[in-house]
Amino acid sequence: MLRFHSNPAARLVRASVALAALSAGLFSPSLCAQSDFAQSGSVQSNGSGDLGWKRVGGTTINRGLAGPSTGPVRNLWYNDKGSGLVVQTASGRVLETSDFQHWRLNAGTSQVVPLSEMAQSPSVPEPGARVQAVSNRLYATGAENIYASDDGGRTWLNLTGFNGRSIIGDGFSALGVSPNDPKDISAANAQGVWRSLDGGLSWHSINEDLPNLPVRRLSGRRSLVMVDDSQVVLEGGNWKPAASAVTDPETELMARASRPGVRISTATQASGVAYSGSADGRLYTSRDGGGTWTEAPQSVGAPVSRIWVDAGRPQTALAIAGSRIFRTVNAGLFWDDVTGALPQTRIHALAADRSASVIYAATDRGVLAASLSLDEAGPAATAWRSINRNLPAAAAWDLRLNPDNTLTVALDGYGVFETQAPHRSRAVRLVNAADMSDRAAAPGSLLTVLNAGVIQARANLLAYPVIATSELSSQLQVPFEAAAGSYQIALNGADGGWTLPVNVKDASPAIFVDSEGAPLLVDSTSGLVMDTNVAVRAGASVSLLATGLGRVAPEWPAGIPAPFDAPPAVVGAVTAWLDGIPVEVSRATLAPGYVGYYSVELKLPRIVNRGAADLRLVMNGQESNHVRLYIEP
Repeated sequence: MLRFHSNPAARLVRASVALAALSAGLFSPSLCAQSDFAQSGSVQSNGSGDLGWKRVGGTTINRGLAGPSTGPVRNLWYNDKGSGLVVQTASGRVLETSDFQHWRLNAGTSQVVPLSEMAQSPSVPEPGARVQAVSNRLYATGAENIYASDDGGRTWLNLTGFNGRSIIGDGFSALGVSPNDPKDISAANAQGVWRSLDGGLSWHSINEDLPNLPVRRLSGRRSLVMVDDSQVVLEGGNWKPAASAVTDPETELMARASRPGVRISTATQASGVAYSGSADGRLYTSRDGGGTWTEAPQSVGAPVSRIWVDAGRPQTALAIAGSRIFRTVNAGLFWDDVTGALPQTRIHALAADRSASVIYAATDRGVLAASLSLDEAGPAATAWRSINRNLPAAAAWDLRLNPDNTLTVALDGYGVFETQAPHRSRAVRLVNAADMSDRAAAPGSLLTVLNAGVIQARANLLAYPVIATSELSSQLQVPFEAAAGSYQIALNGADGGWTLPVNVKDASPAIFVDSEGAPLLVDSTSGLVMDTNVAVRAGASVSLLATGLGRVAPEWPAGIPAPFDAPPAVVGAVTAWLDGIPVEVSRATLAPGYVGYYSVELKLPRIVNRGAADLRLVMNGQESNHVRLYIEP
């Protein structure tokens, strides 16, 4: 665990630095980081216009076995000469290796070989084990382990078991034996492919280059994914099983949406507006977070597999039904078919940018993009195009459009890839620094300029201090004396100038989130960083980092770090809500040592429901972004 200086103000600052360092967002909150931050997770398009897709992690998982593992393999066999191995994955892909290290797609020269016929044996080492004879030896492939017998099957040696578990995983499906050497064997199971050169006395993984990671869902952004039905996390650039299961908000919402006679197949929500779809093609909307549901007047005619909702305008949503896409811009009162001329293919997931009128689809043909209005009912999606160049040829199972203009995709077998979103490669945008949204600013707010290095900024005759700048992004602070209103902000940089609209309100709260959407929190008592994967205890005091809370007293100049001793307090009334219930706000001040950051200390109730809770701030009727806080009673 990290420990910090005994001074409470210093603890808050240092803790927030460490917490921000754990995120893969645009920048670190520290003052020094504000001077040299960069979009560490983004990938630029190259000069030829190709997308610079970059793999995130790899295609293997560290499960603590005899080597890296991957997804299920259905069958394997050696070629006729014994000089190579061919495998068939659970998804049906056939791959081959000639050096037992590097894999390539099978060119069709090797036919899929059926599993070997069972040999005669007086006994089997476990029920249902498949026995095959090789020279004077018998091998048995069971569900849990692989065995060998040198006495005709009277006794068996467990080749993979140790301390009650298999050292190469379980779920065995096939065993291959080289025609050149009966002790050169390879096994296929639920964790990939394994080889032994000494008849099973020792094993090693040959999964490192095998494209067989069955990523099906992205959670957060990219560091937590669903591989089949299990959760794996990205640590140190490698995938490993999650230490504890992270509650899936969609699963919880589906449970609330279920009712007799209706089989809910998907659900999602944003800002209190929830959507669900059923296996028989019906769509439902809830305006109270899933308490009550209203059915849409028309059926979409196929099982609803996924729903995307616009976080900034939850009245807008997209639903996938079979190979069709449906849109609503009025919170489910009506859904229209906007598929357009999309090639016939299964659609697995959608993402969209309403401000740019663009939609992305994860399909069996990879990633496709099109133009589509999301502000009002209008024409269907137009100009569908592939953005698969430089990606492996594989089905895309999920994708996510991130606040920092990156696009993350999960490819069947090949894992997770990321690139700069094509539609945002050159657009200069002004967004809230806390959550990268287009929400209004407030006196003292921290803003981010995407895709521009800014040297000077002015609006309504006031200078907006430039806190940090790079070739890709910049940070500005709204002066505390700025009046409410809508203005044009003039931005000047080494490469030119830009004029963008800025809307200032007396208060516009926003909670800082990391790249996974988790709030930046520290424990108010100890000053320790709070791991967003670990639940917060009921009754605890926590401090969250926010911006947009407006003027402070005593007055403080913009662009100057807040003092450690007696930081200025927020003038307006800050309220906090946890699952719609008021939470005590102990104090709200400028975050000591930082520019544009506020520290809001909350006292959590002692009696709460276990699991994920919805947290938000409200000031002057203005609501912050909603974040999820995991709580233990």
